[in-house]
Amino acid sequence: MSSDAIVLLKQEHKDLQRLFKDYRALDPAGSAARGELAQQIVHDLLVHSYLVDEVLYPLVSALLRDPAHEALRDYRDHAAIDRLCEEVAARPADDPGFAGLVDALLSAATQQMSQEEREWFPRLRATLRRKDLQEIGVRLLAVRETAPRHRPGPVSGAPQGAPG
Repeated sequence: MSSDAIVLLKQEHKDLQRLFKDYRALDPAGSAARGELAQQIVHDLLVHSYLVDEVLYPLVSALLRDPAHEALRDYRDHAAIDRLCEEVAARPADDPGFAGLVDALLSAATQQMSQEEREWFPRLRATLRRKDLQEIGVRLLAVRETAPRHRPGPVSGAPQGAPG
């Protein structure tokens, strides 16, 4: 398995998209199965979010030593997705608004992942050395195992006012 940070995060995106597809394929009447899969999605999204916002972004910022560096321009923190995750996690699957909330979460996450892959990741790849991306990837893998599954407070390391 590659330790390149961008390769690892793109693989997470693929894994998440597979879960999204599985969720959408479930019978809407089967709220228990949909609820369980939604909680798995929430868990995986929160871990992914933590890795990007709390590990990748701060390490890239430190390497570039310039918070206004062009390579950081397309970064978007995951605060809005994290809030949706917490809302989904707090609702029972048989709640009338649950399906709509999960749909909003999946849509927001898909849009953000697409934006990262289309804009931010290529900019990082063009700016950072391969060795840097591999070292960041090793750190992502190490932190992934102990990453929190919820966000207790504001995202640290993210620029204030960055859209989520």
